Amino acid sequence: MIRGARSVALAAAPIPGPLIPGALFLVALVPAALIPAPLFGAGGVAGLSATAQAAPASPRTHVLIVTGLGGAPQYSEQFREEAEALLDALDSRLGVRETVAWLAEDEALSPRVVGRATLEAVEGEVRAMAERAGPSDVALILLLGHGSGGGQESRFSLPGPDLSGETLSMWLRAFPTQTVAVVNAASASGGFVPAVAGERRIVVTATRSARERERTHFGGFFVDAFALDEADVDKDERVSLLEAFRYATGEVRRRYERDNEMLTEHALLDDDGDGEGSLEPSPDGPDGTLANRFFLAQAPAALAEAAADDPAVAALLARKREVEDGIAALRARRAEMEEEEYDAQLETLLVELARLNRAIREGGSVRCA
Repeated sequence: MIRGARSVALAAAPIPGPLIPGALFLVALVPAALIPAPLFGAGGVAGLSATAQAAPASPRTHVLIVTGLGGAPQYSEQFREEAEALLDALDSRLGVRETVAWLAEDEALSPRVVGRATLEAVEGEVRAMAERAGPSDVALILLLGHGSGGGQESRFSLPGPDLSGETLSMWLRAFPTQTVAVVNAASASGGFVPAVAGERRIVVTATRSARERERTHFGGFFVDAFALDEADVDKDERVSLLEAFRYATGEVRRRYERDNEMLTEHALLDDDGDGEGSLEPSPDGPDGTLANRFFLAQAPAALAEAAADDPAVAALLARKREVEDGIAALRARRAEMEEEEYDAQLETLLVELARLNRAIREGGSVRCA
């Protein structure tokens, strides 16, 4: 229970005014004193329905790693190491285990490989992942390997027929409500951006076009973002896809500068569905807003375990996701709003987010001054 203030049963109400028309925000067992009244109108929390509702189940994360043709032993080993590093991070740091699969060019590469990475097998895993996914789940498809392309088309090299962005985009129709991130870390991968982009899709490529055909370093640094602490810029104990992208692109630049080489890979991120992609995405958009809210772990592993045992913590985490969605929606409407109005509403949401983070850190409790 929350100590030191009147607690409020989980309730839902539309947010009035221009902030997010028609949106439902959840008040998750947060003391009335900590809920900013402007979010709910003059009556604040006291005006909400007192009907208790169960906190929604936390979205699950589904991950498919595909390591394609290495072409040479050193590259096959590199892709294996990168895949194993992400699997280790998912297991030990993020608590994502049961919903993970790895396809590789050779099933004997590791006991953790579930099958050979043929086009048919990749399709099978994508469709199986879609069948397992709940309506609000998230999915990551990570392609580690080499690519090829001509004109605007990019292909990911597999044993047998290669994977094109158009083919993958067709498979992703099996995810009608889920958010799906596709990260193609291969050379010549830029053509996947226009081919795969769409609603609720985040597309990341290691190169900005199919013409950047040199080997890439983006994939290894992208994996490092989830295995190390440096990428967690906002120090919320989890790494968003946007943070991972920024970390990886920064490390790629530093590597080329250190080796006194010309930069031959320019990563792109598209998450507004226009298929253009940005070299420098931002939480304020146009690209980066959705990636800023995409996490492989919906909460740090310790908090996820606490939420499983404590409804108060689970409700606080659910409320936090709602507020984060509200911030993203507000930022998306920034150009339509007066600056003072935008700043005031953003401050209100950020204050609530900070207080929720404090309550979550204290295990579902918070002391009022």
